[in-house]
Amino acid sequence: MTSTNPLSADYFHQLSRALVQAGVHQPALIIDKQRLDTNLDHLLNVIQTGFDYRIVAKSLPSIPLLSYIMEKSGSNRLMSFHLPFLFHVVKNLPHADILLGKPMSVAAARQFYQWHQTLVGTSFNSENQLHWLVDSFERLQQYQALAKELNCCLNINLEIDVGLHRGGFNSDGQTSAKALQQALELLKADKRLTLTGLMGYEAHVSKIPNFIGGTDKAFRLAMGSYQACLQQVVKIFGQDFCNDLILNAGGSSTYPLYKKSDSKFNSQFNSQTNFITEIATASALVKPTDFDAHTLEHHQPACFIAAPVLKMVDKPEIPMLKGLSKFLHTAGLLPKQACFIYGGNWLATPCFPENTKRSNIFGISSNQEMYTIAPDSQIKMDDYLYFRPNQSEAVFLQFGKIAVYDEGSIIDWWPVFHPESIPLVEETNNIKKYSNEEVS
Repeated sequence: MTSTNPLSADYFHQLSRALVQAGVHQPALIIDKQRLDTNLDHLLNVIQTGFDYRIVAKSLPSIPLLSYIMEKSGSNRLMSFHLPFLFHVVKNLPHADILLGKPMSVAAARQFYQWHQTLVGTSFNSENQLHWLVDSFERLQQYQALAKELNCCLNINLEIDVGLHRGGFNSDGQTSAKALQQALELLKADKRLTLTGLMGYEAHVSKIPNFIGGTDKAFRLAMGSYQACLQQVVKIFGQDFCNDLILNAGGSSTYPLYKKSDSKFNSQFNSQTNFITEIATASALVKPTDFDAHTLEHHQPACFIAAPVLKMVDKPEIPMLKGLSKFLHTAGLLPKQACFIYGGNWLATPCFPENTKRSNIFGISSNQEMYTIAPDSQIKMDDYLYFRPNQSEAVFLQFGKIAVYDEGSIIDWWPVFHPESIPLVEETNNIKKYSNEEVS
């Protein structure tokens, strides 16, 4: 059992005992499996109201971790953002249906097919299981040329701008609407390209301040923009075709808005979100600090860094300035207690002991970083200083393996992504073309 306070001293003392029992004496990345499961249950409560779930692989960059979430959620849908990790997932999770989370250059797409041809005995079928994200008419033309070059079929998902303004198609204005129309007409005319859906990311919604409308207004506008783009698709392809599209939305800080419930976030949105077919998220399951959003107050932090304390320092001094240091201690401008940890310089925030802060005396260090400690703290040499990662995607990859904590023990170690080697760029004519029979 954990304390009601997710960052209580009791919780971290239990975690420390588990690390000692497991023989962990170096910096470690930890996932609390019970909290992961609870956060996943919150997500599934939303998903099970009528959405498919697409797991964002970059936020949980570990094959065993992804496999666990896929099994628990019953979803084989992944979203991939990085070419080497796409290779890794295709090789190790060949049953996955993969949507690219950002547009890749046509050279990167060509490189994927070059690599994919080297796989022996794989069951992954790129023409059925891979959806490329396209954000502009120019990029769509490039993918059209690639499909012709390789004589293969490509699944295309269009990125649409629903208010984040990070690129993509939209229907706001004559010029924008024309670009979307051109893209849709090209997709309808080319037998090698198949429109498989739309993706509208609305990460801005939970961050809009109240004085300009807040979350409610931002979400309504985002869904309105999405529906306007969808109507253009219906106009060109017809409603029957659109019934099978992937209409992707959501994110870790916004997925609760799609839940059909009486909560303050959702009651007025139900009719506006019925057209969405799938929600993508993953960071919410481990809740790093960047996702301490008002929409995720029901989630608990489930990932931590534990760094062994190497040295305790009473009244730390500025090098070569003993007299000034003494004066600054008297004035309360230097800490009374500090420690040096094993490692440091992570994209993370100290969370235990309370009121721990990075020291400015020595600055940032990846080797032995100094942290000031509250005077009443009981921490000592060989204890652990704890951090919450600010992001999962940037931090998890730095630790090699994830310590899985469950019911007071470290029960497993899950390796993080080890990207497959990217083949050297070769001439186009060295890439095997698909036979004409494969393009119907």
